[in-house]
Amino acid sequence: MQDESELTSLEDPPPERHVSLSAIQDWGRKPPFPEYEPLGDFPWRALPETIRGAVLEICENDKLALPLAVQATFAAVSIACQDQILVDRGFGEPTVCSLFMLAVADSGARKTRADRAVTPAIEAHDQGQATAYEQAKAAYENEQKVRRMKEGALERTYASLTRKVYTAGEEKAVDAAESLEKVERLLNELRSQPLTWPKPRLRRSLYSSISMRELERSLCENWPSAGLVSSEAADILNARGESDMARLDRLWDGLGIDVVGRTARESFSVSDPRLTISLMIQPTVFDRFIERKGEQAKGIGFIPRTLIARPETPYGQRQADSAASRSTVWTDRFNRRVLDLLDRGYADIGLRAESRKVLYFSPTAQQLWEADHNGKEAQTVDGGRYVHEREFVNRYSEHVARLAALFHFFETYQLADDDRSDRLEIPEPTVKAAIEICEWYLNEFGRIFNPDMAIEEAAQYALKKLKERLASKNGGQVPEVATLGNQNIEMPENELRLFCSRYGLKTDSAKFKMALDWLEERRLVLRYPKHNAATRRSTDIIQLVIKMRHWRDTR
Repeated sequence: MQDESELTSLEDPPPERHVSLSAIQDWGRKPPFPEYEPLGDFPWRALPETIRGAVLEICENDKLALPLAVQATFAAVSIACQDQILVDRGFGEPTVCSLFMLAVADSGARKTRADRAVTPAIEAHDQGQATAYEQAKAAYENEQKVRRMKEGALERTYASLTRKVYTAGEEKAVDAAESLEKVERLLNELRSQPLTWPKPRLRRSLYSSISMRELERSLCENWPSAGLVSSEAADILNARGESDMARLDRLWDGLGIDVVGRTARESFSVSDPRLTISLMIQPTVFDRFIERKGEQAKGIGFIPRTLIARPETPYGQRQADSAASRSTVWTDRFNRRVLDLLDRGYADIGLRAESRKVLYFSPTAQQLWEADHNGKEAQTVDGGRYVHEREFVNRYSEHVARLAALFHFFETYQLADDDRSDRLEIPEPTVKAAIEICEWYLNEFGRIFNPDMAIEEAAQYALKKLKERLASKNGGQVPEVATLGNQNIEMPENELRLFCSRYGLKTDSAKFKMALDWLEERRLVLRYPKHNAATRRSTDIIQLVIKMRHWRDTR
């Protein structure tokens, strides 16, 4: 146990933690909070202050959907904290706090901008670690070279003395035997002596353009805690077999994995890993993935372990204004915190496990967490509210615990107060905030996998496309009054289907029909066959229901 004065001194922090005095002092100075209020239903007010401030600045500066900024900041927080904390849920062993996240958004949704607002701190840390790694590697290789030279010289002397023992005269053979024992002893001592410079590992925390197999290998050969932040989710999701997805599930749980390949190079294992995943995928690609592998991914557990967001891109609202100020004070504050937490980690891989902090719920927070868990579980019965979200509900409370622990550690933990137990207790308001956010992700899961919610969303999308097509034919405006024959408010169903590229409507005729049925049942559209006298064939027509205008009698 270290002396308390060593842990709390700001002048002389532990050298392996790299905690700067300025970082500790600046953390208590709060800048003015952003006044920007984003659109959408994400409960952004529940976010911890530092994360919330960065999220609002990113959304205001780059005019992007709020869930994208949230995912970017959550990924940075998870990467910075995942190797340093565990969370005790009140039963069983403490669990890891890594996050898996997936954003389904258009290619122009600007998620890369959100990532670029928060990843430079992690990249700067990686650059510093790469420099330190090269220096340690050079020292290690130099020591190895010197040792090999010494070992080679002793081995040659050993061989020469061995020959003398058997070939020289009796007197010289005795002397050679005595010298041989000394050389053998020196050789054994040299081989058993630990290296001054142990074999270094590259402490890389961030990956982007890398396959999952190579990422797993890097976790084995380099530092076993990292994050994958990538816009190439299609390559990752579509390439996964059942065993590959099962390995992802083990990584989410912080369990070791063994990969057996055809060669020694292809075989490796990872012990005590920590992996954060933040992926981006386009809606059409995601819909195809769900059609092909959705049930498999749900059943194995990869999708329920992932916080999925499918926000609408705010098209038409992203106006450029060079005169507007672009404040980054909260984003800078957020990034400093990320960097300070990354620098806090130990350089010795053997000290990872023993240096971790175990966070736990306060008594009232424990009661809230359990009540929320039990309430959600009760609604998974047949006919219950979450019957179609059972897979996610099975992991829901774990998501809550992880977010609560990350929020608390990132926002309140003082790097100079390592042994203060009050810093490890997660209060009730933090758990309440995590619940509110996880409920939003639960609803997002339902929008995709709950058949009723999925059809409703697909139907609303089809209605949106119908209005867009009708507006393009009527001077850019959706008609408010029907022309003779209703030609300005209707179009062939097959023609509309060609423009419905999302939710599998374009390729899945049965799902497209279900979406139109949903709209017709609610009197939002009408459908009828229209006979063509020239071709003697009928065409299925879809007609937008518009409000009738009431005209005054002017007689």
